[in-house]
Amino acid sequence: MNIFNPPRNVYCTLMMIAGISLPLFAHANEDKAKSMDADGDGRITATEHAAGAKAMFERMDANRDGIVTSVEMDASHAAKKQDGKARSGMSSADKIKAVDTNNDGRLSAAEHEAGAKAMFSKMDTDKDGSVSAAEMKAGHAAMDKDSSR
Repeated sequence: MNIFNPPRNVYCTLMMIAGISLPLFAHANEDKAKSMDADGDGRITATEHAAGAKAMFERMDANRDGIVTSVEMDASHAAKKQDGKARSGMSSADKIKAVDTNNDGRLSAAEHEAGAKAMFSKMDTDKDGSVSAAEMKAGHAAMDKDSSR
């Protein structure tokens, strides 16, 4: 699989792994964007997105070995769910598989970073180097459509 041109069904997974997950409630969507928008200008730059994705990976990597397993991802999702944050119906193993370029069933920091970059590129439809609220909304709509298949 070419991670820079993933199949449509992988689009959904990459978005979740990249830190732009589809929330169940609209305000959660706004909170995610605001948390990634470091300068508060209403747009998420590639740098801001990369920082958000890195922070997400670090939160999931409970034992700090530079690898996220499905067990670690499940635990991270459970913690988010307890905090009232949404979670996809997709299994952690399936999310990892979507960007696991060496097929070892684990997500390395490099694989996560590459997946995040690919997803940012997909969402930045006007190719201006940042993702606007409209682009994020469109990306979420596409993800919702793909995940319902």
